[in-house]
Amino acid sequence: MTLDHFFRRMVGTVLTLVTVLWVASPAVPVQADHWPAEEPLPAKVTRRAWAAMADAQHTALIVTMAGFPDLSPARALLTKEAKTRFVVEALLRYVERAQAGLRRELDAQGVRYHVLWISNSLYIPSADRSLARRLAARPDVTSVDLDVQMRGVYVDRLGAPGWASRRLVKPKSIFHAPFAIEWGVTRVRAPEVWALGFTGQGIVVADLDTGVQWNHPALKNQYRGWDGSSAAHDYNWYDAAYDLMGDTRSPVPHDDNGHGTHTTGTIIGDDGLGNQIGVAPGARWIACRNMRFGIGSVARYTACFQFALAPTDVNGNNPDPSKAADITSNSWGCDPGYGEIGCEVPSALVTVTQVLRDAGIMTVAAAGNSGSACGSVIHAPATLDQAFTVGATNGSNVIAGFSSRGPSLLTGRLKPDVVAPGVSVRSAYPTNQYAFLSGTSMATPHAAGVVALLWSAAPWLRGQITATEAILRSTAQPLTTAETCGGVLPGAVPNNTYGYGLINARAALSEAHRLALSAAADTQPLHPLGSPVTYTLILTNNTSVTHTNVTVTAAVPLSTTLLGTAPPALTHNGIATWTIAALPPFAVLTVTLVISAPPGLHTVYNYAASAPALLGAYTGQPAVTLVYAHQHWMIPVYR
Repeated sequence: MTLDHFFRRMVGTVLTLVTVLWVASPAVPVQADHWPAEEPLPAKVTRRAWAAMADAQHTALIVTMAGFPDLSPARALLTKEAKTRFVVEALLRYVERAQAGLRRELDAQGVRYHVLWISNSLYIPSADRSLARRLAARPDVTSVDLDVQMRGVYVDRLGAPGWASRRLVKPKSIFHAPFAIEWGVTRVRAPEVWALGFTGQGIVVADLDTGVQWNHPALKNQYRGWDGSSAAHDYNWYDAAYDLMGDTRSPVPHDDNGHGTHTTGTIIGDDGLGNQIGVAPGARWIACRNMRFGIGSVARYTACFQFALAPTDVNGNNPDPSKAADITSNSWGCDPGYGEIGCEVPSALVTVTQVLRDAGIMTVAAAGNSGSACGSVIHAPATLDQAFTVGATNGSNVIAGFSSRGPSLLTGRLKPDVVAPGVSVRSAYPTNQYAFLSGTSMATPHAAGVVALLWSAAPWLRGQITATEAILRSTAQPLTTAETCGGVLPGAVPNNTYGYGLINARAALSEAHRLALSAAADTQPLHPLGSPVTYTLILTNNTSVTHTNVTVTAAVPLSTTLLGTAPPALTHNGIATWTIAALPPFAVLTVTLVISAPPGLHTVYNYAASAPALLGAYTGQPAVTLVYAHQHWMIPVYR
């Protein structure tokens, strides 16, 4: 007898016995209070949250409050510092008013909570139905939802044909001699930018992950909390996963998983002894732990975005936007498929990533390891327009089998934006080791490092997210595919496999500098003989920084006589040169030169603008005029 038949027979026997006993039993009146009705679901409490609190159980909740401030004015501000300060001050001011009544009530009841001011919400780690009912009854509360821990990291088993599990597995070959500059770092052309003197100086990257071994030899000197002799972890580290599974908040950066140490290494790692594992070794890093053993939650992800926007002391107090990150690197996914409650609701992370964008902080996100089917970019933040999404390639610039393909499940638009090396990437690992790992988790920090290089070398782009993304897309090395995800034709670029292609630090920097200044020349197309010809040169600073010692040059047309320049220019061998001490952000400057010329075509040529901070001179289209002699025109009259 099969087990299936055995269990069917046993169930039949039990049902028969129950029926006999019911018929034989005397009728006994049933009191209504013996079977209490299920408590009605409060209107603002989600069904899953209510169910989790059945039978006097306690669970973690996210309480969303009514309203949100208008942060759009930040988008027009010129500097990243101004954007960040405006956003943080507006949020804190709004949330203090919006949450004042509820916080007083919770404090009076002794309820522990954490304020997620970045989304005008609160995280309550332990709540029952009684508290949920009181929350739902408040007019200033819009929703009460469940917050559940879930797997988050995007890592592939080495040598596996595809992505099988996002749980981090112990990597292979963790002991290995240094390769000097790792292949992925070279592949994104970072060393070519280093050679120009830019290694990420002045840029802060926040790694939001499983934590970091801060004193790893390849990471310690780049940690913002290390001054060369002592460590200060306030405002440089925060543990948002402290109350998971009975854990306690760590006041010192640590990594119980290995994933965060590895990703941080790819962004900035360099031990000075040959382990050149990082793309931007001159940048500084801070970190926030949003996962424990690779397990995260919406509240933890949100808390770490909040920390990147306005770092706090290690206890989560006294936020300071002046210490904000410039870039966040996010090698994880918010996945309902792994029990992650809340991430199937797009607003779970759309709000907070838009806040960072308004504040001038770039969100770089892993595409996910759910490939190779089309439409497998399915988890936030990769699905979001607010994130710059990165897929993974191997050493042959071929898409990894595990790398998720677009389009975005949420928006239907193209994803990933670009790709970067993500197969067999060697980087830092806890206990001062190095490890090979694969995944879009490994590709993402390559891209974050490229952004750090770009902003270090082109500071006018710092905080200008839309412009930065446009440059990174337009300068990526195009990669084509036969896949037709999202209806994109084979061979087309961009596509939903590689996005715009392999991210390219050197090309992005060249484009940023080319676009920094623009020059144009203008004159009348026709001039009568004997009338002076005026050429107007228009120079525009397209950046949010002041360019100093800007030089404009123009070659005077051949066979002409220079009559004058305004403002006065130096002239030598037919070249007029203007030097501008300072050209403010987005300023437009005009200079003129006036000539007398014989009949014929005359052109202002070899005309260019340059500045010491830029990589070269930028030329404009020449201006041409036709000088003609006066003539009497005979008009025939027909009778």
